Amino acid sequence: MKITIRRDDNEMEATYEVNENELTILDLKDMIAKNNFGPIIEEQRLEFSNKRLKNSHFLSYYQIKDKSVLILKLQSASTSSSNTSTPSASDDDYDIDDDQLQDARN
Repeated sequence: MKITIRRDDNEMEATYEVNENELTILDLKDMIAKNNFGPIIEEQRLEFSNKRLKNSHFLSYYQIKDKSVLILKLQSASTSSSNTSTPSASDDDYDIDDDQLQDARN
């Protein structure tokens, strides 16, 4: 299936061919970084239907289907784990650990 990633900072878009049952959000972030469409994984935040996507979940978990549009928000790596102004779920729920990051880069 094809999905579109739209950057929120300048409305650039990129389309990716993916398998929603085999690709995690972390895998998708890795693809975005490797294609130079977005920053490094730690500085990416993906949203779909106004929900922040957790790295460990597959695209199918969020019911992402063909022709879906995901929003790529950029954040600095230093603020991605220290956001205290939002009373939402802990950023630890969304951050990746060093093993996951190493696996994604291989």
